[in-house]
Amino acid sequence: MLALESQDFDLDIASINPPPNPFRHERFDQFEADVFYPPTSSVLSRLKEKAEADGTWKERFGDLIAWHNSEYGPSFKAEIRARNALYFAELFKKRGVQHFHVHFANRATHTALFIKKWSGIPFSFTPHAQDFMIDLGSDDLLREMCREAEFVVGVSDFSSNLLRETCPESAEKISRIYNGIDMSQFPQAPISNTGPFKIVSIGRLIDFKGFNHLIAACAQLKGRQIPFELTIVGDGPLRETLEAQIADLQLTEEVKLAGILSQEQVKATLQNSDCFALACIVDSKGASDILPTVITEAMGCRLPIVSTRLVGVPEMVVHEKTGLLVEPGNEKELANALAVLHYDRPKARAYGLYGRERSESIFELKITSNQLIEKFESVMPEPADIPENPPILFLTDQFPVSSSANRWDRESVLEEVAYAASNHADVIEVMAATSARKIDKRNTSAVFPNWAGEIEFFPDGLVLEAEWENQPETVKEILDLRGKLGSGIDTEFFFSQARRALHLARVTKKRGTARIHAARSDNAVCAWIVHQLTGLPFSFSSGPDSSIGSNTLDKIAEDAVAIDPLDLREPSSGKRLKLGPLKLKLPGKGNFPDRSEALEKWFSNL
Repeated sequence: MLALESQDFDLDIASINPPPNPFRHERFDQFEADVFYPPTSSVLSRLKEKAEADGTWKERFGDLIAWHNSEYGPSFKAEIRARNALYFAELFKKRGVQHFHVHFANRATHTALFIKKWSGIPFSFTPHAQDFMIDLGSDDLLREMCREAEFVVGVSDFSSNLLRETCPESAEKISRIYNGIDMSQFPQAPISNTGPFKIVSIGRLIDFKGFNHLIAACAQLKGRQIPFELTIVGDGPLRETLEAQIADLQLTEEVKLAGILSQEQVKATLQNSDCFALACIVDSKGASDILPTVITEAMGCRLPIVSTRLVGVPEMVVHEKTGLLVEPGNEKELANALAVLHYDRPKARAYGLYGRERSESIFELKITSNQLIEKFESVMPEPADIPENPPILFLTDQFPVSSSANRWDRESVLEEVAYAASNHADVIEVMAATSARKIDKRNTSAVFPNWAGEIEFFPDGLVLEAEWENQPETVKEILDLRGKLGSGIDTEFFFSQARRALHLARVTKKRGTARIHAARSDNAVCAWIVHQLTGLPFSFSSGPDSSIGSNTLDKIAEDAVAIDPLDLREPSSGKRLKLGPLKLKLPGKGNFPDRSEALEKWFSNL
C-alpha cells in the first residue's frame, strides 16, 4: 500500500474488523490513506432496517443471500456479510472509490461479492494460502469469487497453479505476483565467525510453522555439543506447549520465545543473527505456509536460510545456493543443516549474499508493486473527480443520544445533527464518538431517517488505544495539557477525550479539515486538545448541562473561535392550566420549538 501511495495512488484502507490488540507496526503512521472500520452492530442494523423498509435490501441482496444460503449453508453467514457490505458500499461511493482490492480469500472477499452487488464497484483480490486451501471451506465459493473479480493475484507459482486447477473457468485472470519488500529497509547481518550459532525464526505459534520440530532439532545440536542460540519471534496458541517442550528438553538457556516484536525490533533481531530457520510443515487440517514473507526479509538481511521442501518455499530458497532445504518434519535433517552452517561460516555468508541478490531480482518491492500497478491500470476506468472532504467537522459525543438522557439533549442534538448533515453536507461532516444502544427510534427515524449512513463513528476502542500506545511523544504533550484545565474536569474524562483527540489530530490532518465544531461543551475538551496539538481552529456549543466546571469551560473558550450566539432556551417541561384564580402545573411535556430558521442562521454563521 505504501508503494502504491508512492506512485500517486489515492488510497482508502477499509478493515471489516478492528485489530485484536493495540500492537501496531511503526509504518502505519506513514500512510496518507484514511483508515475505516465498520461502526457498531446497532448502526449496521439500522442501515439494514432502512434498506429493508425502502425495498432496496430485497431488490439487490435478496436473491444473492438466498443463493449463498442454499449453496454454502448458514455457517457462511451471508446475511451478515451483506449487512457489512452495505456499510462499505455506501462508504466507497461517498469516497469516490472506483476499484477495491482485497487480501485473503475469506470473509473479506465474501463481503466483496455483496459490495459489488450493491454498488457496482469492481474488485480484485489476493488469495494467499491457508485462506483458500483450508479456511474458506468451499471451492464453489472460491470459484464464485474468481468469476466476479476483475483479476486474481496468487502469491506464488504453487498457489497460482492450484487456483487455476480449482477455478479453471477463471484461469486466464489468475496470475502470480510475489509479496515484495523494500530491500533497502533490511540491514546486512554480519554473520559471526565464531561463538554460538545464532538462529532466528519468526511466525505465529501455530502447528504448520513447525516450531516444535525446530526446537527438537536444536536439542540434537545441544546433544552434539554445538553451541547455539535460538530466538523465536511471534505469539500464538501454542506458546505454553512450546514453553513446556523447551523446559522438558532443558533448553531454557538456549531457546528464547521473544513474543510479538515491532518491525524495527524484528529487523534488529535479524541483523543480530547468523541464520534464519523455518521448519514449516503441513498440519493435521492440511494447512501450510505457501511463501513466507519472513524468508524474503531474512534473505534481504543476507542470512542463509534453512527451511523445508514445502509448496512455495523452493521458489524462494535455492538449495545449496541461498540455503538448505530438508523434508518437512525431519528433525535429524534439520539439525544436520544447521550444523553444516555452524561449522562452515564462509558458506553461510556466501548463501546469504546470493540470497540477497536473488531477492533484489525477484522480490524487490519496486518490481512487485509495479506488476500490481499494471493490473490496476488494466481495469481502472478513467480517473474521476474525487469528492472533496467537507472543511468543517461537527463533533458529537453520542448519536443518537440515549433515550435515558433528558429531552433537551435528545431532541436538540438530533435536530442539530440532522440539519447539518441534510442541509450542509458539502461543508459539514458529522462524527460521533459512540452510538447509544437504547434510542428513541420513532423520533430519530422521523427527524433523520438516514442517520446511520450519514454519520461517521469513531473506531473501536482498541484502535484508539493502539494510537495512544504508539505515539509516546504526542501522549507526553497531551499529559502536559492536563494541568492547564484545572480541577473543573475529571481526569478519567479528560483521558477518554484525549484518546479521541489523538485520533482526530491524525484524521483532520489527512483530510485537510479547516475547523472543528463541538456540539456540546463536553466535546469541547476533545476539540480543544486537537487545537493544542495541531493549531486547528475550533468552536463549541454549550447546552444546559455540562460535566465540566465553568472555570474550565472559560479556559477552553479563550482558545475557541467566536460565533454569533443564539439563545436557545429549553422548552417548558410541563403544561400549565389556569382555572379562575388558580394556576396549575400539570405533568407532561411542552412542545419542542421549531428552530429551523434559527439553525439555518446559526449554521451559516458557523
